Amino acid sequence: MSIPTPLPAPVPSRCHTRVLPVLGLLPEGSFFIYRNAGTMNQRTVGERFYTAFSAYNSEVVSDDVIVVGHLGTRKFLLVGALTARRSLTHLSAVFRGRVLSEIRIVQPQIADDDPAPEEILVLRGDDWRALLSEYGRAVARAMRAVPRDGARPSVFGYCTWYYYYADVTERDLLENVDTLAARRDVFPARYVQIDDGYQTFQGDWNDQDASWPTPLRDIAARIRSKGMEAGIWTMPFHASTASRVFREHPEWFVRDNSGNPLVAQGWSPPPDDKWVTLDTSREDVLEHLRTIFRTFREWGFTYFKMDGLGFALVDGVRHDPAATPVSAFRQGLQAIREAVPDSFLLGCSQHFLPCVGLCDGVRFSDDTQARSGSIVAAVQCTLNRFWMFPWYEADPDVLIARQDRGDVTPGDARISVLGGILTGFCLTSDNLATIAPERLGILAKAVSLRMRDVRPLYDVSPFEWPRLFLGTVDGRPACALVNYGDAFYEVRKADIEGMDPAGSFEEVLADAGPIGGDTIRVPAHDGWLVVQR
Repeated sequence: MSIPTPLPAPVPSRCHTRVLPVLGLLPEGSFFIYRNAGTMNQRTVGERFYTAFSAYNSEVVSDDVIVVGHLGTRKFLLVGALTARRSLTHLSAVFRGRVLSEIRIVQPQIADDDPAPEEILVLRGDDWRALLSEYGRAVARAMRAVPRDGARPSVFGYCTWYYYYADVTERDLLENVDTLAARRDVFPARYVQIDDGYQTFQGDWNDQDASWPTPLRDIAARIRSKGMEAGIWTMPFHASTASRVFREHPEWFVRDNSGNPLVAQGWSPPPDDKWVTLDTSREDVLEHLRTIFRTFREWGFTYFKMDGLGFALVDGVRHDPAATPVSAFRQGLQAIREAVPDSFLLGCSQHFLPCVGLCDGVRFSDDTQARSGSIVAAVQCTLNRFWMFPWYEADPDVLIARQDRGDVTPGDARISVLGGILTGFCLTSDNLATIAPERLGILAKAVSLRMRDVRPLYDVSPFEWPRLFLGTVDGRPACALVNYGDAFYEVRKADIEGMDPAGSFEEVLADAGPIGGDTIRVPAHDGWLVVQR
């Protein structure tokens, strides 16, 4: 049972800060800390999934939400931001020795005397996973997001980036379109996304580079003629200082205190490497965004990957003095949503909470490279946020099963594909014309298998990330097991919640088949999906 707890009155500070006294709410001991990073880069990857404390004075920080509690006594406290309309929220759990003293709530983009700060929810209960799931549903209601039905079908698609990167040509894309159409029985891609490289400069999204001779309108028509929908990559809130839009409208961009456009170092090669941020508190800038997306929609595009969104929350001087980085960001997203109401909007490099209710999908991990450590990090970042799955389609980034252009073992491929099976979001950059048959068979498992109601095992160690996730496959109890280590990962059937240890167990991802005995043993660097028959 979760019991709402009232918050105390705010205390004075330079930004909106509240202190929640929690002394005595939880037992003294080694405390469980679930902490979150507000962007897709999970800062605790490579450290610990949660933290356990003993005798030292400590402070643990988290974005959006934090859970504190005790696994043994099953007493937990969750504090989280319900909204992000004008500010992000940062939380700190403060320990005095082995005792949790207080939780500080900081909203840096709201004045201390503001009468309407971001809403905060406090919950108490006996299962940290249930509290996070309840919090996730409460955020969806508060931000007026369309609930994501757990029974929805998976999303399948293709993008060029993780195979060709910036060297992609128009010919590469069109050859893959033809192959995807011919292999729809194996991988039924719905979306084909044109990635970075088609445009002249970052920011001039409707201006086509000479290296792509066929008009984008015609390319979109060819994709649609093959039974798929056309998608395209943009960074809608940014432009490079080399772009036409910056040269023609320097007043459209966020400024520093001296009145000069704020310039950030981007990841693109020169001359596109210096980025400026559109001031979406201006109506002419909002109309500029609407025009870009309406034009793409008229050309036949219905899927938009919006990259670099986190850069849009830069602090600076905007046209509207009442605007904050978060409120201006949401104004920009709302303008895009209005321009293409029937299209799929995927956010990337974003902060999570400000996108709720405006994006259809959101990236949950950093870019995935074709190597084991990167694939594992992508799956960890994604599954750590299982409670966000109702907010939008959870993009674990690209599924990589191929044998070429990387260093991916069959076990790595199964771990990558598990990310799609557990989220239902399955985009790949693998070339289906050159992928080995056995690797294509692994990728195809994302088509035939879907795990729902995903949650980690209750008992987790402070020394490693969760490796066992519970759920259902075709209505049957199931568990996904991810072995990040160099030795076999063993788990007793009796320790798996919701599965009958006396029943039959079958592994369906690696085709290991029926599993006898009392223990499941997953090979090193591999991913398994076990279903109760």
